[in-house]
Amino acid sequence: MKIVTQVAIVLLFATPALVQAQSHQATEQKTKEEIQKLFSDLNQAITKRDRPRLEKLYADEFHFIRPSGGVINKATQISGIMNSDPLASTPVPAPAIENLMVYGDVVVSRHTVRGTAVSSIFVKKEGAWQLLQAQGTRLAPERNPVTLDPKLVDPLIGKYEFGPNAIATLTREGDAIKWRGGNRMPVTLVPLSETQFFAKETETEMTFVKNENGQVTGVVLRLGSCQDSKAKKIQ
Repeated sequence: MKIVTQVAIVLLFATPALVQAQSHQATEQKTKEEIQKLFSDLNQAITKRDRPRLEKLYADEFHFIRPSGGVINKATQISGIMNSDPLASTPVPAPAIENLMVYGDVVVSRHTVRGTAVSSIFVKKEGAWQLLQAQGTRLAPERNPVTLDPKLVDPLIGKYEFGPNAIATLTREGDAIKWRGGNRMPVTLVPLSETQFFAKETETEMTFVKNENGQVTGVVLRLGSCQDSKAKKIQ
């Protein structure tokens, strides 16, 4: 009898917790379905060039940060849709349910499309969901490192000048090729060819430049979609 009573007590306290957990899951599922419907409504509004509907679906503080680094606000985004700008008026694929993370009246979506990591933020305002922010970031390309003969690395060793008092140094430490910009911590360069390298720690890509005689004269640095930085070899 005592055991039965104890079991009954455990079930009595466990049931509300179970009901609460199930209720939370149901609410979260409903929210995710509402976000997917938002995408359906958004694409319909884009196709029909429905400005009033677009005004409701985009939050006033909306920002779209493009992979190129450009930032588009709500007015510019809607203007692009109305003028059939391909970058703005292309239908937006809805994220899969499993890519949605619910935090009350805020939902975050993360997924990858054609080598671009896309993240979006949705907010619920006055009972309706709106798209607050979208950002696309190009992922690093697939790289295939190669092994270089030390004789091919030696001509690259030296100092490179980006400008007055902006000197970087390339050295070889055993089998490792090290790049140090000014007083910064050195990074390890991984060869992709005789002249192309990337830094594992910073994802910086480097292309060493040679003249018609095969002598190394400089280097071009690129970080993501940022502008190239050029330096001449001075030693």
